[in-house]
Amino acid sequence: MRHDISFSHQLILQQAEKRLRITVDNEVAAKLSVNDQLFLHDQQDEYRVIKATVSAINILPEGSEIVLSNPDDNYYVDGHMHLEYGDLSVEYALKFIEEGIRKGLDEVDILDHTHRFQEFRDCYEHLRVFPQQDQWLNGPGKFRSSLAEYDRLIEEIRKMRLPIRVRFGLEVCYSEDTEEMLRGILAEKHYDFLTGAVHSIDHRLYDMSFSDELLWSQFDGNDIYCSYYHSVMACVKSGLFDRLAHPDTIKVANIYPSYDLSDTYQKLCQALKDNNVMAENNTGCHYRYGHPDIGLSDQLLAAFRQNNVRIITASDAHRPEHVGSYIKEATERGKL
Repeated sequence: MRHDISFSHQLILQQAEKRLRITVDNEVAAKLSVNDQLFLHDQQDEYRVIKATVSAINILPEGSEIVLSNPDDNYYVDGHMHLEYGDLSVEYALKFIEEGIRKGLDEVDILDHTHRFQEFRDCYEHLRVFPQQDQWLNGPGKFRSSLAEYDRLIEEIRKMRLPIRVRFGLEVCYSEDTEEMLRGILAEKHYDFLTGAVHSIDHRLYDMSFSDELLWSQFDGNDIYCSYYHSVMACVKSGLFDRLAHPDTIKVANIYPSYDLSDTYQKLCQALKDNNVMAENNTGCHYRYGHPDIGLSDQLLAAFRQNNVRIITASDAHRPEHVGSYIKEATERGKL
């Protein structure tokens, strides 16, 4: 059986390499059995984790000593997957969860785009100025569900005892035009996390089949990048989000600015830290769009690591078979 607890990483680091001895209160110890898997989440960063097997439990009056064997600090999480092409049913969600288990992940995080939900319809009206985007927003799957339906699914999954951690959130399409509208909708919602994402530049989507016609062939690459990172910074500073989705996916078109992005990346690092927002290392641009980077660019990943920005790996899976795609590779890249 799996157990997740918050723990002081400083205490964990003081333990021997092959075996840990930790002290927990007796209430926690009563829930444990020998051979259970224990996941120790750092109190300062829940995705800094040591996982180990319970090998002995010593109940003492002042607290229980737990002996853990085979400690491992590789925590494999896929922090971004969508039920977009299916219904909000337990059966469909379990396909994603089971794929995560099959691929050896420790956690899967399910979130759907806000354009699935009726409550967010008005937040997309600014995109309808272009016929191509209006047609896309009228397409299958858009605004077909309610948040109440999603909440019921979450409630059902949380009742299940699973060998993998499952968390739920939303990927919120952010624009400065709709920030206050989003704030009102999200105010009463309490998901495990909210992920902010910038998908458009000056009301033009940048990663669609029609994006070259609307955006890339119409504007200078430098201006596009400036506008994109202006919106990303506003997203991070909005106070709405726990995570930033695919921070550099603007590279999807393989068009780059002529100026050095180092200063931009340093400002982004500071904003993420100041606002306690985690950044995704999202592999979707690699396997979904054919970009050579397995996740973040080397330059942005290095900036995040040098500035101690918290990072979460993510596949951006839209189908069950894509869960966990390149997650282990992205995890290793993040350690180099």
